Amino acid sequence: GAKKAPPAGAAKHPAAAAAAPAPTSGAPKAQPTPPAAPAEPSADEGVGPSACDLLADFWQSLPSAAELASKATQPSTGPSALSRVPAQSAALWQWLTRNRWKPFPWVYLPDPVAFAWGVSEILFIAPIAAIEILVTVPVMELCKAEWRQKRMSWVRERLPELVRSVSRPLGRLMLRDPRNHSYLPWMALGGIMVPILFFWALRRYVNYGLEFSTLMTYHLIRMGPRFQLFAHMHTLIHKEGHSHNGFFKKPFEFLNCTSEWWIGLFYGVVPWNYYIAHMKIHHRWHNEVDDVSTNLDLDRTNPLSFFLYVPRFTLYWTGVSPLALFVKRGEWALIAKLLYGMVAYYGMTLVLLWWKPMFCLVYWVFPHLEACVLLCAISYMWHMFVEESDPGNQYVNSVTILDGHDNIWNEDFHVVHHYFPNVHWSEAPLHFEAQREKYAAVTATIFQDTEEGKLLEWLFEQNWDEMAKHFVDLNGKLTHAEKKDLLVRRLSVICDEKGRDGKRVEWGATSSIRDFD
Repeated sequence: GAKKAPPAGAAKHPAAAAAAPAPTSGAPKAQPTPPAAPAEPSADEGVGPSACDLLADFWQSLPSAAELASKATQPSTGPSALSRVPAQSAALWQWLTRNRWKPFPWVYLPDPVAFAWGVSEILFIAPIAAIEILVTVPVMELCKAEWRQKRMSWVRERLPELVRSVSRPLGRLMLRDPRNHSYLPWMALGGIMVPILFFWALRRYVNYGLEFSTLMTYHLIRMGPRFQLFAHMHTLIHKEGHSHNGFFKKPFEFLNCTSEWWIGLFYGVVPWNYYIAHMKIHHRWHNEVDDVSTNLDLDRTNPLSFFLYVPRFTLYWTGVSPLALFVKRGEWALIAKLLYGMVAYYGMTLVLLWWKPMFCLVYWVFPHLEACVLLCAISYMWHMFVEESDPGNQYVNSVTILDGHDNIWNEDFHVVHHYFPNVHWSEAPLHFEAQREKYAAVTATIFQDTEEGKLLEWLFEQNWDEMAKHFVDLNGKLTHAEKKDLLVRRLSVICDEKGRDGKRVEWGATSSIRDFD
């Protein structure tokens, strides 16, 4: 059921080729052995530029007015670029209207409509999201620069342990598994600080109307430096969705579902979506074509395919497509629970929309669509590789990142997450080491010293060289060129109506068997 897309050493058509930069060259980098277990934060004396040094360097690097004017007249950015628009538009339309197989229910969503939907959704969140990126990413770099300085050594040594000195005893007192004590400080931030900010913004809106300063203050703090609050809150909700009995034990059981039913509301999460749709669909089919958020019928080497994926993930995130699949399977208990969360969330949306339409749009609907797009990109990345000769192999189908820059509660060990979802997150590195020979035997999809955002950047830029530099060949046999060819080949595999393993007969009729070996 799997087949390969056309060769992808370059863009697939003129419209994509025009936007794709030339790949950079580079020799393969030696891959050190990953650590066996997560280490405590380092208290080593830091060196390097301070936050003030970075600000000074940035100011000096700003282009002059003459340089900006010169760039505006270059062929790639000036008026001559407009002459290529008709040809690119024609190529894009030809690509969108080509015949291709799509899984149900996406067969009823024409690609031109899906593409327009995806572009529109991204454009809707773009103004606020762009400011979030332009502010929070540099702020994180400035914070990291200061954190490394010698004058911060006292804080580096004492602050993390001070937080743990509170979270550890609370974890033993309140949690079913005390190893999850690090959840508690983040739950406090998301469950107390963010709601206070939300109601402060609501009060400001009622008294003074829409204020840009209040709007951006709320969203910038809600996201955190380099989206760290956003990432931790969604990871918490993900973890809670996998915790069938909840995080908390008696007499604190009333705090169970706090992440999905309280914190998640301010981050655009439909209650019970993780617990039902994620667990009962994604972890049944593991991105197989019956998974309503699959990307296997799309050519992942083509950056434009992502726009087709956005509405697909949006309908999954909102609960619409999971409901369709559950109805097909007659799983009425799951339908009732998912509908309960959808009615609660969208009922609140309608109340806010009736009461304060603009407030609802920028403070409630925006986080919902923002989560759709950002998590859509993460979902697209986690399962973008398929080995044509062994299409069901989960060591290849799920991405593993070693020494990841944003490894929140070991989410970067995504194979472990799908292979053994009951393995505690703190044991994921040890589990990886225990299964190392199996990873090596199939040349598993492993990257090192990078992060999800960088992998997406290289994917959309078609920068296979940079991606190959960070690819880990545990056997140490592949050259840089062979790594690049392997990645492009696995990104090019497209599945048809027979599914990834060639055994599919009917949509949603059966779920995948958990037999990854």
